[in-house]
Amino acid sequence: MKIPSSSHPSIHNVDKIGNLIIYLTDQIWKNYHQQLFLTKLLKLLYIIDETSVKETGVPITGLNYKVWKMGPVAYNIYVDLMKNNSEQLSFYAEAKKCENKNDREVALIKSVNKFDDSEFSDYEIELIDKIIRDYGSLTSETLINHLHKEGTLWDKIVKEKNLEELFETKQTSSYIIDLSDLIANDPIKLENFKNAQESLNL
Repeated sequence: MKIPSSSHPSIHNVDKIGNLIIYLTDQIWKNYHQQLFLTKLLKLLYIIDETSVKETGVPITGLNYKVWKMGPVAYNIYVDLMKNNSEQLSFYAEAKKCENKNDREVALIKSVNKFDDSEFSDYEIELIDKIIRDYGSLTSETLINHLHKEGTLWDKIVKEKNLEELFETKQTSSYIIDLSDLIANDPIKLENFKNAQESLNL
């Protein structure tokens, strides 16, 4: 594997994240007979981590999420699947680039291996299944609108940093969402969050 650089950012926890992508891809097809595209995958990953942090203080993936025009984006996952031909995730999934009805380039996610549940606790599987039930049938656009709602972490940063003007001409920003803001008033969950971050060397 190439040494990660700015164009090849390293994915921490790659086995767990790769298996999560397999699970989401397979379950959404099984339950809703829908294919999973990259934009929707990125939104589901964020919702899973946000929900887990709210409940326990510990995110499931440990990913960082940047504030982009279309909502929170796990930049490392986006780059690996969309730009680097699944360099780090090739054992788990691949992205097939194609054009949608608006002639915009999109990426269809395909699992390439079997799901390994040894990476997950029973609680984590239950949480992921709940997210699939609640959000798995929704479109990417619906999920984007959900994460753009007033009061969300994405919305707060966009307003605090005046990103509305930036997003008129650009799709991205360098700002990162701090999921610990969700649990700012819960010292026990905050400690759990800190310990989880340290264990991932983030």
